[in-house]
Amino acid sequence: METTTCPALAVQGLQVRAGARTLLHGIDASWPARGLFALVGANGAGKSTLLQALIGLRPAHAGEVRLLGRPLAGWKPRALAQAIGYLPQQTHSHWDLTVDELLQLALAPPSAALIEACELGPLRQRRLHTLSGGEAARAALARAIAHRPPLLLADEPAAHLDLPHQHQLMRLLRACAADAAVLVVLHDLHLAARYCDEVTLLAEGRVMAAGHPDEVLRSASLSQAYGSAVVRCDLGRQRFFTAED
Repeated sequence: METTTCPALAVQGLQVRAGARTLLHGIDASWPARGLFALVGANGAGKSTLLQALIGLRPAHAGEVRLLGRPLAGWKPRALAQAIGYLPQQTHSHWDLTVDELLQLALAPPSAALIEACELGPLRQRRLHTLSGGEAARAALARAIAHRPPLLLADEPAAHLDLPHQHQLMRLLRACAADAAVLVVLHDLHLAARYCDEVTLLAEGRVMAAGHPDEVLRSASLSQAYGSAVVRCDLGRQRFFTAED
């Protein structure tokens, strides 16, 4: 991972509200131009809200968001679309498209290598509504990264994938992170520990810890963030996590 004087993504004093409820409480965080970074925490901690606020899908009530050194408010929509690849939680399409037609909507044609890496070759003529959740997620990811954006944000991209495809996805995201800042929401702490360069742990709309996975994903911090006993088990270079009563 490479650090730069200008973070690819940065927020300062970020506050997001929904009605009378505050979802993010003065978040300060930044991520460098290259690397794979995870947002983790319990349900309702603010992970998806933060991801959406970074690209303007949720308005900030206070504070500032900066992308590639520029305030988010100063980006024109087309330039923002070219700079960001975004993979939301729900990849269901409202249009009866084939996978091939979906890929044609990307800002650049996906390479043969990308189609192969996402195992989309046999699916190209399939209608989106006939795909499994994992197949649809892989197609959506290929569309999001086809134009090689410098920023890639993905909200629970591994949620609908079986175990082999979860690891395939994380390896693909790591490959993207060689030339981009890749920020992902993950519920699987093992995936975050194994593949990510940095982890940001959120709890109740605040940053509890941020840094190297070995430093952030400790039993004490996780137990506090999740409100339940979480035990980390180290087996060689692997990290596994379990909840206790």
